[in-house]
Amino acid sequence: MVPEKDRIPLPIGILTGPTATGKSSLAFRLASQNQKIEILSADSLLIYRGMDIGTAKPTLDELQKIPHHLINILDPNQIFTAGEFVRQSHKIFEEVHARGNRVLIVGGTGFYLKALLFGLWETPAADPIIRKDLQNYNNLDLFNRLKKIDEASAQRIGLSDRYRLIRALEIYYLTHQSPSQLQNLQPTQPNPQFRLWILDRSNSELHSRIKTRTEQMLQSGLIQEFRSLFKKFHESRALNAVGYAQVKAYLLGEKPPGRKVKPGEEGLSEEIQLATRQLVKQQRTWFRGQFQNSLQNADWLQWFHLNEDLSLLEETFKSVYG
Repeated sequence: MVPEKDRIPLPIGILTGPTATGKSSLAFRLASQNQKIEILSADSLLIYRGMDIGTAKPTLDELQKIPHHLINILDPNQIFTAGEFVRQSHKIFEEVHARGNRVLIVGGTGFYLKALLFGLWETPAADPIIRKDLQNYNNLDLFNRLKKIDEASAQRIGLSDRYRLIRALEIYYLTHQSPSQLQNLQPTQPNPQFRLWILDRSNSELHSRIKTRTEQMLQSGLIQEFRSLFKKFHESRALNAVGYAQVKAYLLGEKPPGRKVKPGEEGLSEEIQLATRQLVKQQRTWFRGQFQNSLQNADWLQWFHLNEDLSLLEETFKSVYG
């Protein structure tokens, strides 16, 4: 019997890529064919109970047929950090492997995946005095402050994510190093246990899928879901996510500056589609920026263009999971 310390860790695949590429449905199909696979979600919104329609969460039937992890574990007003994701993920790996099963990670939350692949960079604990002072500034002021210190982090976070803007500034004031500087101290090589599979589609196909998905969400009750969530968790950052943010603006009668929006749900649908396409662009930029230069390490990283590369992806999957 091989001693525990000498055992080679089982490889773990990560299906990721921009939103609406079909990661979840593909993962469910692959897991269904294997019977020994449990899915671990790397999506920062699927963790929240009640956020079902707007996140395209797996159906109850799918959740019952294939074991899923890190889905429906918190209320939308609770915070789940990248550090907590890494800690819980490793605990799940051990539990699943002890059952004789395998883990497949599915999701596109970049800071979760980067922390898992390269480890956590050390950050200081929150400082209530600094945080209280920063709360006095609006998002634009916070964004401009961060931009002067760390433009890359400011552009990555954006104007709307107040919590992360404050956290980035707080880190700088406590360490005198920008978040980007601290991140650069991370290892340049990923944990060899993981295989990163980045999925994408053509723009025309992805835009068509986004349109169909948005229309299905609205027909399934996205507006009603938002009303219910907002009533209970109106200060939740999660409700600023694409889809929910547009519903909120629609219900409040808020119009985007410099753009005419069609009346009614037709206009809402177009706003959600536009925001989703913009999110896809941001996600593609992030994946290229993080991993484009790592293509020579094909043993742990591969890019697949669906549906053209589907057969190759299935072969790659079988080579890891049997």
